[in-house]
Amino acid sequence: MHTNPRLRRVLASLAVTATAIGLTACGGGGSSDAPAPPTPVSTQVPRLDESRCPYTLHPSQQPGTSVRCGELVVLQDRANPTGPTLRIPFAVFRPATPGALPPVVYLTGGPGQTWADSVPTVQAGQSPGFVGGAKLPRDEVVLEQRGSIATTPALSCPAVSWGPEMFRDTASALLAALPGMKSCADGLIAKGVQPRHFTTDDMAADLEDLRQLLGYGKVVLNGVSFGTMWALAVVRNHGAGVDSMVLDSVVSPAVRPALTSGAALDQAFSAVAAACAAQPACAAAYPNLDNRVSALLDKLNAQPLPWARGPAGEFNATVAVGVLSSVVLFAPESLPSAVALLEDLVAGGLSSLPSAQQDNLVFFARSGLDSSINPAAGQVWSVVCADNATTTQAELAAAAQLVRPAMRPVFAAWNEASYAICQSWPFRRDLPASNFQPLNSPVRTLILSGALDPSTPPSWAQQVASTLSNRTLVSFPARAHSIQTASPCAQTLVNAFLAGQPLDTSCAAAETLSFE
Repeated sequence: MHTNPRLRRVLASLAVTATAIGLTACGGGGSSDAPAPPTPVSTQVPRLDESRCPYTLHPSQQPGTSVRCGELVVLQDRANPTGPTLRIPFAVFRPATPGALPPVVYLTGGPGQTWADSVPTVQAGQSPGFVGGAKLPRDEVVLEQRGSIATTPALSCPAVSWGPEMFRDTASALLAALPGMKSCADGLIAKGVQPRHFTTDDMAADLEDLRQLLGYGKVVLNGVSFGTMWALAVVRNHGAGVDSMVLDSVVSPAVRPALTSGAALDQAFSAVAAACAAQPACAAAYPNLDNRVSALLDKLNAQPLPWARGPAGEFNATVAVGVLSSVVLFAPESLPSAVALLEDLVAGGLSSLPSAQQDNLVFFARSGLDSSINPAAGQVWSVVCADNATTTQAELAAAAQLVRPAMRPVFAAWNEASYAICQSWPFRRDLPASNFQPLNSPVRTLILSGALDPSTPPSWAQQVASTLSNRTLVSFPARAHSIQTASPCAQTLVNAFLAGQPLDTSCAAAETLSFE
C-alpha cells in the first residue's frame, strides 16, 4: 500500500521541526555586549530556500523583481519524514505588470534535461519557454527534474559508458559496463541517495510542492517529450492544481516505450522517405530512399568499418542508426542528405571526413542511442527502468523482430543491453498499476503530434487523446519531435490556447517539408 502523497507532506511537516538556539555568556545576566541569538534556520520540508539563486542569470534580470529563484527542498522519500532531503533548483520569471492569468510551468524532456544552460539566456520580461523570446504575459516557471545534474544530489555515474559498442559483442560489453553501474549505485546509496525515489511520480509531487509553496491556486503545464509524461503524472496525482496543459510530442503512460521505440524509428524512416518520394526534386535527387537506408545498414551489419575515433572503435550499423535517428528527430528534412553522406563514407572510408565533422558524427551516434552520455545517467535509468518495469526480456526480444531486417541486429543488442542495465540498477519496481493505464481527465488540453516523430510516434498522442474529454489533438504532417521549437503554426496555437482563444488548426496541414 502506498501512502497518499498529500498525507506524506503533512506527516513530514509535523514530524520534522528544529530550531537553532544561541547560548548566552557564562555567569548569567547577559550584558548589552552579548551577541544576539542567530536567526533560526528552518528545516521543515517541503520548503523554499531563496538564500541564493542556483542559476546564472542574464544581466538584465533583477533577482526578486523580474525573476525569483532558489531551491525547492523536499524529502527524497516522502514516506520517511526523518530521511535525507533533496535540493531542486527553480525559477519564476515575472512580467513587468502582474496579471491574473495562471502561471505556466515548463516541463523538460529526456529524462535528464536541465535548465542550467538556457536560463542564462532569458532576458528580463521574456519567456523561458521552449520557443523563447516572447513577452511575458504571466508568471512562467521552470523546475529541474529531481536527480538531474543541477540538483543536489544528482544521480551521476561518470565512469559508466555504453552504447554502439554493444553491437558487436553485447555480452562482453555488458560484462565491462555492469560492474561500473553497480559501483555507481553502491556509491550513491552509501551517501544516502536512494535511486528508487527518483521517479516520474516523485517529480510530480515535487511540482505540487512548488505550486503550493509559491501560493499558486492553479498552474498551466507545458511539457515536451518526457515532460508530457511528467505532466500526465501531475494531473493523475494532483489534478486539482492544474488549470490546463500543453502536451508536445506525447509519451503515453499506457504504452511501454521500450517495446515500441524500434518500430517508431523504423516507421519514421519510411514516413520521411515517402515524403521525399512525393516531391519530384527530392525523389530525383534521392531515389528509393527507404530501401537505401536498409541497404546502408545491411552493408554495415556485414562489414563494419574500422574507425579509431568512433564510439565503438568502428563505424557499424548501431552508429549509423544513432546518427540517422538524431537527424530525423529534429531535422527530418536532412535525412536524405544524411543517408547520402553515410553512403559516401561507407564507400570511401571515414578518413575522408574532416575532423570537426567526425566529432559531430560521434555526438549524433551517441545522442541517438546512448543515455549514458547524460551527466546524470543514474537519473535516466531510475526513470526509464521504472516506467518500463513490467517489461520482460522475452517481450524485448520479440520487439526487436518488429523492425525491418536491417535494423534487427541493432535493436536486439540494444534491447538486451537495456534489460540487463535495468536489472542491475536499484530502480523502483512497485509503481501503482494506475501508472500504466490511460489517464481519464477533463483538464483542458492541447496535444501536438508530429507525423514524422521517431521517438514519440503519433499513435501515442492518439492514445492519450482518447481518454482526455476536453482535448484538441493537432497532427503536423511535416514535423517530427518537439513541435513548438520548429513550427510557427504550433507557436501560434499554443499562444491562442493559453489565452483561451479559438484554435484554427488548419495551419498545421499547410506546413510542408522542405528537403535539403
